Amino acid sequence: MHSALEATLQNFSWNESARSRIAFLILDAPPHHQDSIIESLKSSITFYAKNGIKLIPVAASGIDKDTESLLRFFDIVTGGTYVFLTDDSGIGYPHTEASVGDHEVEKIADLMLRLIKKYVE
Repeated sequence: MHSALEATLQNFSWNESARSRIAFLILDAPPHHQDSIIESLKSSITFYAKNGIKLIPVAASGIDKDTESLLRFFDIVTGGTYVFLTDDSGIGYPHTEASVGDHEVEKIADLMLRLIKKYVE
């Protein structure tokens, strides 16, 4: 997770005049609990927030409740949206039930397009 976030900051050119800056982070495991990794995550999320880059974490199988909370924090701090795969996807191992009430199941491609349009408009 931390490597992917660092790569988006180091290898992407974020256009200053763009109507919106969005990054999808798709993951199936929590970050490792090491000081250097935690510092990297803090640094990246701070940069995203300060530079108006909306992070949309996509939780897949392998995500536990602690990681869900972390990803929800990322979306709140950056102004993004937390999304998750369900067992309806037929992808991967069983998915943890998200801590939400009613929700609509969408195909991931449709969901991503809907969110891109939401943030560009």
